[in-house]
Amino acid sequence: MGNAVREGRTANAAENGGVAMVPGPQWGSGGLARLILYLTAFVFLLVGIPALIVLGKWWVPPSEPSGFTVGLLREDLGRVVEMDLEDYLVGVVAAEMPADFHLEALKAQAVAARTYALYRLEQAKGVPGSDAHLSTDFRIGQAWISPEAQRERWGWYRYFQKRWRISASVRATRGEVLTYQGRPIFAAYHSTSGGYTQPAADYFNPVPYLVGVPSPWEEASPYYVTTQRLAWDEIAARLETELPEELRHILRETPFLGPDGMSVYEPGSGLQDGVHLEKAGEPLDLSSFFRITEHYPTGRVKTVDALGRTFTGRQIREKLGLRSNWFTAEADPGGVGFTVRGYGHGVGMSQYGAQGMAAAGYSYREILAHYYSGVELEDWY
Repeated sequence: MGNAVREGRTANAAENGGVAMVPGPQWGSGGLARLILYLTAFVFLLVGIPALIVLGKWWVPPSEPSGFTVGLLREDLGRVVEMDLEDYLVGVVAAEMPADFHLEALKAQAVAARTYALYRLEQAKGVPGSDAHLSTDFRIGQAWISPEAQRERWGWYRYFQKRWRISASVRATRGEVLTYQGRPIFAAYHSTSGGYTQPAADYFNPVPYLVGVPSPWEEASPYYVTTQRLAWDEIAARLETELPEELRHILRETPFLGPDGMSVYEPGSGLQDGVHLEKAGEPLDLSSFFRITEHYPTGRVKTVDALGRTFTGRQIREKLGLRSNWFTAEADPGGVGFTVRGYGHGVGMSQYGAQGMAAAGYSYREILAHYYSGVELEDWY
């Protein structure tokens, strides 16, 4: 009867010139429930199944405890947290080496990081001003990044992919430690050596297993050769010294310098007070204000005379923020231009060298044997 009434009203409306209203779908409680069910199934197919595939493909079981607990000063939280050594290593490898590197390079990094951590634990050299064994600050130990920061850095999908690679490298080398005379070594490592690693004696203290070795696999590194430039005032500030009066006098006269530091002074109009000025058209020689005076056998800088004082190459590197102490320097009226080889202290394993070796078919054991001379690879636990 209801249909007849609706049909009659529709017909009457049409006969009277009105608009015929066609009823739409009528959703009862059952129809609404089916709609929600369909939408839920669609979302699951669109998101849930791919997520399960990702989790299944990249899921890594928890690390088996090592028996060693690390007290880690998390600089981001300002407090010490404790964790198992193997769990700690996942955060170290994630922070210290690109996760896209070859698995053999990641394994070498995992062994070096494990060895360094155990060396610190055995030496009882904690973090100054704290009861922690290690810090997340790479300047006083090894860098470390939390799982939360990893997800933020890499994104959801890439987090699982990259963490799987890192965790796999740690698990594959579980308990493996580099030793010398039966004890964990000081397993120093760095980004890029520039073609030849630096003996520990030239940067830290003499260590028999940290000698300079060729590293010809690094040319793909973005840090193999870089340039940097600093103004004179900035150099003086970073070296905590004053500009010599002679140099200040020259800098005050820089409007009279032509392109490339060429003097445009006329004869007789040179600087006074004992400051020598080259003839017009000749370049000003400012090397006396910043001059490399001695090199190590590897080519790295040993000593520098700068602004009337003598510094070691390491001091220059650290104070001026250069990527390494393997550099050349060219002084001009605007400051000093540096051409730098490598990145880091250059001692021990080169990370980009390890990547190059792995790409060339070397195993992580061969990589470690190349950069750490005369050591053993032992199962520590």
